[in-house]
Amino acid sequence: MAVDSRRWRGVHRPPSQRVQADPVARRLHTALRSFFRALKRERLTFRDPARNISLTSNRTVPTALPSDRIAGLLDRLDAPRDRLMVALVAMYALLPGQLVHLRRTDLDRSKGRLRLRRAGRMDHVIYLDAFTLRLATAWEVQRYGRWPDSSNPHLFVTRNTAVDDSGPPISAGVVQQLFQRVGLPAGRLRVDRIVDEARHSADPVRLMDLFGLSNLSATRYVLSAHPDKSNGPIAP
Repeated sequence: MAVDSRRWRGVHRPPSQRVQADPVARRLHTALRSFFRALKRERLTFRDPARNISLTSNRTVPTALPSDRIAGLLDRLDAPRDRLMVALVAMYALLPGQLVHLRRTDLDRSKGRLRLRRAGRMDHVIYLDAFTLRLATAWEVQRYGRWPDSSNPHLFVTRNTAVDDSGPPISAGVVQQLFQRVGLPAGRLRVDRIVDEARHSADPVRLMDLFGLSNLSATRYVLSAHPDKSNGPIAP
């Protein structure tokens, strides 16, 4: 995987030229770089001393949840809709916003595929296992049984949105309340799933294919799961 080396110039400079990047230092560094670039444009200086200073930062890295905290999540839920929503986050790392905006036509049960629409980017397709397809079928059966005449195009509905002719999506609050009942935030479950996959595969490309991550995000997850690769070919 190609890495743009220009983004990482200065990483191996002497320690004296590296500054720990607290917010004040980062703002000062940005201001200095802008100042000296302006001077160079005006031909008032021919050297930018700030370019020899690189900032380091302690970015938080994703960590996995203990297995005992995610065991039996679905057993805590009875409603088919809720079970399917939790499964899509815990197993396929969907974002809460993606749950809200999923449409019925995005789910192709005959082919076992679910399409995720992404604004400004290509759609991402995930392939569902048999267990998740059974959950999806159970939800569709219950939905049709309760609201056979519902024209709401979204995959997930409530008793209010199902009968609303304007076809609104469920609210973000519905998703939040669901995961509050489960006892784990949706975002935390998503991170756990990706970290678990990174531990097993150590392949950024696989994470990109499975979860639709960017190159940078996928690499960060692999490096968080495998710190020994921090100086390897995939390291930034």
